[in-house]
Amino acid sequence: MNRFFNFSTPQLRVVIFLSGMLIILSVYSFLRDYSEVDESRLKFSVTLGDNDQRYRPIIRIDLNSSPADSLELLPGIGPVLASRIISYRDTARFQKPEDIMKIKGIGYSSFEKLRDYIEVRPW
Repeated sequence: MNRFFNFSTPQLRVVIFLSGMLIILSVYSFLRDYSEVDESRLKFSVTLGDNDQRYRPIIRIDLNSSPADSLELLPGIGPVLASRIISYRDTARFQKPEDIMKIKGIGYSSFEKLRDYIEVRPW
């Protein structure tokens, strides 16, 4: 006799086999559910600025008041460009979103990627 609820050896083997099958099927079900793409589910984009038109910007960043870490969330803006934006706005305020092209390193093509994500609020 063993110490496991007074099961006989064949009964214990069946319980272990069924437990193993339950674990295997649970892992399979989990992987199957999370590996399929379902277009009807609500999706959130983690990265900003991808060219996928299904995603719309959910935030708009004010160029005159946003901190550097918020500016770095913009597509194509890293720490260097964020610091350039901040140093520019310390000397002159942005009047319109197109003024961001006055920053060294941001041209028209970069502005096109940023257009939907930036704004200039009045004082």
